[in-house]
Amino acid sequence: MAGNEIKPVAQETKLLTSAVSTKTGENTSTPTRVLVLTDSFPPHAGGSREYYYNIYKELVALGDSEVTILTKKVPGWEEFDRTASAAKFQIIRRFKPLANLKLKELPKAIFPFFHTVWQILRKRPEIIHAGDLYPQGLIALFAKRVLRIPYVVYCHGEEITQMDRYRYQPRVRDLIYRSADAVVANSSFACGLLSRIGVAHERIHKINPGVDAKRFTPTVRSEELCRRFGLQDKTVILTVARLVPRKGHRVALEAFSKICEEFPQAQYLIVGTGPEEDHLKELVRRKGLGDRVTFSGFVPSERLPEFYGVCDLMLLANREEADGDLEGFGIVFLEANAVGKPVIGGRTGGAIEAVQNGVTGLLVNPDDPTEIAAALSQLLSDARLRERLGQAGLLRARSEFDWRSKALALCVINRQILVKRSIVGDSSSGLLRSDKLDRTTASAHLEGNCASTPRGE
Repeated sequence: MAGNEIKPVAQETKLLTSAVSTKTGENTSTPTRVLVLTDSFPPHAGGSREYYYNIYKELVALGDSEVTILTKKVPGWEEFDRTASAAKFQIIRRFKPLANLKLKELPKAIFPFFHTVWQILRKRPEIIHAGDLYPQGLIALFAKRVLRIPYVVYCHGEEITQMDRYRYQPRVRDLIYRSADAVVANSSFACGLLSRIGVAHERIHKINPGVDAKRFTPTVRSEELCRRFGLQDKTVILTVARLVPRKGHRVALEAFSKICEEFPQAQYLIVGTGPEEDHLKELVRRKGLGDRVTFSGFVPSERLPEFYGVCDLMLLANREEADGDLEGFGIVFLEANAVGKPVIGGRTGGAIEAVQNGVTGLLVNPDDPTEIAAALSQLLSDARLRERLGQAGLLRARSEFDWRSKALALCVINRQILVKRSIVGDSSSGLLRSDKLDRTTASAHLEGNCASTPRGE
């Protein structure tokens, strides 16, 4: 066998908690105090930020945890925090996010470092979760070494692929990941990268993103949107993404230009904003696609289901950039599927897991506009195929990607860490309690933790 087999975390957790319950006989309902460190948080755009918001909101809803989010200020944060905060879900913000991971940015992390340490001493968390490596992962490592607080760190894939090209950062990155009590990977792709840099398999736990099936559900076309963007009687291709290179808008537009003559009723609606906007609009002008391509600009998250509802298929030609930037998973694929729409995605990064090729959508070479055009042509010319893929995606989104099951998985990982530390006599990890959750239920919802993933997959 290529790698060592690892005992599933759910099975191990039941054994550990059984031993502790026998040993302590303790029964208290005090929630676990979780401190989440992340460089940015909604309303900042980005799939990983939506991931954090949804999974921790559901973790609190389970009734077993008290969560504090320590993050940075982004445009619109005051309004968001007023509506999102609750008694056991607190958001604390100071400073601004780092621009990038270059060494010259690190001095900007000095004041946030001291502020975070002060919040750790003030909040006295039982466990810390780091949503980013720098400086959050470093601070979590410091808290473990000095204050003996365990920590969990996330991996979405690009933290490894982007940092591989630097000279010193990979050493610090690997130390953060290898020292963590658990690493949550958002995809099998991320699991393989973590194994490559030497993270112990038993510490890697895969928790895919989820989708809110109550918000994203099949609906009739919005007449208001159709009138606003001229989509009446059109076959609509939709892209929902920030306008950045790795989302593949340029090659998607090249592909769309190839099928415009064959499908005169096809209309391309692009949702999102970003640094590529002017370049993309210029490309549309040069291609003579001004009457076939519409840029909607920024769309608030609460209105996204309406936009998915007006499309016939969703296209995201996600690609890996030369600097290692890539799509860690692609929550937009799940959102489109949850509305019953077929998807086309790039055959790279975590999207390979988000899209089941030939089942919920089609995977293509994101650098080949001819292949993307062929996939568009295949779906635009076959309404039955679109319906079949869309319905399969809908069933999969509802059965495999609900946020509650993701929160249950995270809850079990937290408890596993605290139980282990109690067994070895580490009282600094916090109080141990008998579970308020049915541990069998939690275990049943727990995702695979790369137990059968060989090294280097």
